[in-house]
Amino acid sequence: MARFLRSGPPRPMDTAVKTELHHRREHRHTLERVALWARACMMLVVAAVLLGMPGGVRWTGGWQPPFWQVSAVIGAQLAAATVLAVLQLRHGTGGRYRWIARAQTACDVLAVALPMLVVDSVAGVPVWPSAVLALLSAATRHKLAGVLVAWAVVAAALVTGVVLGNGAPGTPHGPGVVLAVVLLLVTAATAGVQATSLDRYVTELHDARLAMTRQAHTDALTGLANRAALEAYEASAPAGAVSLVLLDLDGFKEVNDTHGHAAGDRLLKTVADRLRSRLRPGDLLVRLGGDEFVVILPGLAPSQADMAIAGWVRAVADPVDVGSGTVRVGVSAGVAHRAEGDNSRFADLLRTADRRMYHDKHTRTGRGPAPAMTPV
Repeated sequence: MARFLRSGPPRPMDTAVKTELHHRREHRHTLERVALWARACMMLVVAAVLLGMPGGVRWTGGWQPPFWQVSAVIGAQLAAATVLAVLQLRHGTGGRYRWIARAQTACDVLAVALPMLVVDSVAGVPVWPSAVLALLSAATRHKLAGVLVAWAVVAAALVTGVVLGNGAPGTPHGPGVVLAVVLLLVTAATAGVQATSLDRYVTELHDARLAMTRQAHTDALTGLANRAALEAYEASAPAGAVSLVLLDLDGFKEVNDTHGHAAGDRLLKTVADRLRSRLRPGDLLVRLGGDEFVVILPGLAPSQADMAIAGWVRAVADPVDVGSGTVRVGVSAGVAHRAEGDNSRFADLLRTADRRMYHDKHTRTGRGPAPAMTPV
């Protein structure tokens, strides 16, 4: 019996977690849209420089690569970054996002570093300010550590271009190169610190919102789902065959009256644990309030639901140590079934199960042993 009840479909993702993942995905999509606009601006800047160079290009050093090769390499880098940008918007979460983000950042940085290496220092056309956009993109995705790595690549490209163009430190170009490297470092560090702080703030905000949502959907005493969680479950669960079981403890009031409310709370926690241990992964156990519990059994045949109820009745009927004595309670159960294609709401099923539960209580059918209390 226990083996059967633990089988079944995977448990649906908790509604609060699904909502939080949605918020995180939307946050990442917003960042990726900003990065995409930044990349578009960078492409326009580089394109303007490249289109303005033919006919008036004068290489400043001995290394004179063909202009069409320079344009092809830069264009390939920008095209690859754009393709990865589309993939970024499609995969907003998970490990795939992280790998695509790293590849895209590398393309963004190379798409800036190559023009700097060739155009800025070799051809004498200043394009190093476009590196700011690539640094901001790196800071958005990889925070301070990532943007510093990106800055190191860009600075190395800039200095290498100066050396290839006979503009190494000590020449008239040296001070300008040093100033460019320092300005890019300040930009990278500032953007990285701000991105790290913003990411920490957003993470704490998401965690707080998730904790509040969980708290709002959790019964404080037993840790089970509450009525709000039941409503959220119904809103997010797909339509289909389901069995709803309403359980009401028999003799709970006598336990409270004899042993006190602390003993009653201990009894409820024990009953909740026993019921929870016999659920399938796809089932939902809810404490409606007081000594009433609801179990949602998706895709379970009526005969199988009856078997499950019989197991719960036996489990709840076992003695419970409440500290000031050992008590036993029974269970009255009512069940309502929704067939495939039926559009009945949980509220409709609950009313049907409630009527059947009271009928069971009055006829003592399906109940465990009469409540008994044994002093310590």
